[in-house]
Amino acid sequence: MPFIDHPKGRAYYRHWDAAAPRAVVIFLHGFGEHTGLYHRYGFALNAAGIDLWAVDQFGHGLSPGERGDFGSIEDSSALADALSGLAENRRPGLPLIAQGHSFGSVVTLFRLLNQPDRYRAGVVSGAPLVPIPEMLDSDTSVELDPAWLSSDPFYLDALENDPLAFVDADGATLTRELDWAWDRFGSELPKLAVPTLALHGVNDPIAPIEPVRAYAEQIEALRIAEFVGARHDVLNETMHAEVAATVIDFIGEQALE
Repeated sequence: MPFIDHPKGRAYYRHWDAAAPRAVVIFLHGFGEHTGLYHRYGFALNAAGIDLWAVDQFGHGLSPGERGDFGSIEDSSALADALSGLAENRRPGLPLIAQGHSFGSVVTLFRLLNQPDRYRAGVVSGAPLVPIPEMLDSDTSVELDPAWLSSDPFYLDALENDPLAFVDADGATLTRELDWAWDRFGSELPKLAVPTLALHGVNDPIAPIEPVRAYAEQIEALRIAEFVGARHDVLNETMHAEVAATVIDFIGEQALE
C-alpha cells in the first residue's frame, strides 16, 4: 500500500480510483476500523464518478502506533491534509469533499471549520457531538459490542475475522481528544459554513442521534439524513447502498451542479 510520511511513521492509505472522476472524497475512519472495511463504499462512489481516498489513522490498520491511539486531532488532520494534497495533485481542479466517521467525523468537522475554502462540502456519520457518559469515568478502556455497530452480517463477520479490526483498546487518548472537541463544539459548530451532510442511524447506541438533530436545526449549513434501524456504523449497515446513494446525491447537489 502507498503511505504518507509523518513524524510518527508511515500512514498507509487506499485510493479507490473512478474511471472518469467528477469529485474527490477524503475520508477518515473511526475507532477500531481501517480503510479496508470501506471497499463497498469506495466501489459505490466510483460507479458514480467519485474518487475515494482514505488513510489508516495512527493506531489502526497498517499504520503505526498503540492500538486505538489516534494521537491528537491535529495528527489526524495532518493526515487528511496530506491525503488532500495527493488527491489535488492527481486530480487538479476537482471539488474536494471532506468526510469522516465517528472520531473521524469530529476531526472532519474541525477541518471544515478551519478550512472552509478548501472543501466544497462535508459528510459526517455517527458523529459524537456531545459527551458520551461511558467515556467520562476513570476507566479509559474502550470495549464495544459489535452489535452496537451494525446489524449487517457481512460487516460483523469482517470485524470478527479481520486481524486489523478491533472493538477494544485503551481509550485514554481518544477520551482526551473527544473532551477537547466537546468543550468547543457548542461555541464553534454554529460557525459551520460548508454544506455538510450528517448521516446517522436512528438506533445508534454510541453517539445518540438527538444532539445531531438539534445542531441540524440550529445550523443552516448542516442537514441530517436519518436511517431507521441503523446503528453506529451506518456506512456499513444493511442499508449501506441507500446510505451511499444519499451521499452521492448530496455530492451531486453541492459539488457537481
